[in-house]
Amino acid sequence: MSRGRHPDLGRGIAEPVARRRGTVHMIKPGSDTLLDLVITSPGTFTAVTIRRTQRLYAPLPDLVAESGDLVCHVRQLPYGGQVSREIWWYNRNGRWRFFRIDEAEIVELSSDGTPHPPDPRNAVKPDGNGAGIVTSSISPPGKVPVGESEGDHPASS
Repeated sequence: MSRGRHPDLGRGIAEPVARRRGTVHMIKPGSDTLLDLVITSPGTFTAVTIRRTQRLYAPLPDLVAESGDLVCHVRQLPYGGQVSREIWWYNRNGRWRFFRIDEAEIVELSSDGTPHPPDPRNAVKPDGNGAGIVTSSISPPGKVPVGESEGDHPASS
C-alpha cells in the first residue's frame, strides 16, 4: 500500500504539533500501516496519516492525485461524531498542511484542528462507493478536472 520510505522526518516534526491538540499515541511504522499517530483528548479521537510532498502549496486536487489512493484508504477508517480522519502533508522544509477527510469533502484545517474557510479551488464529490473523486472548480472549459478520467466526465460523453 505504501509508496517509498516511511515519513520518519514527518513523524518527528508532527509529534509536537499533535501534542498541542491532546495526548499523542505514535503508531509503529510498517509496510501495511496506514496511520502514523492518534490524538486523544476529552471527547475526541483523531486518526492521522502523514505524507511528504514535493508540492505542498499545490491545489488540493493535485495533492490528492499525487498521493494515489491514500484518500480512499483513509475514508475506510471509522468516522463520525467525535472521530476525525486526517491527512497531514509536509515538505522537506518542515512546512505543513492539514486536512480532515469527511465522507463527501476534504476540509483544510489549521494546526489546532479548526477548519479554514473553504477554498473555491478545492472540491470533492463522492463516487458511487463513497470513495470520493477530487475535482477542481477552476478547470478550463472542456478540460477534464484533475482526478477524473474522460469517461467519468459529462463533457466527454
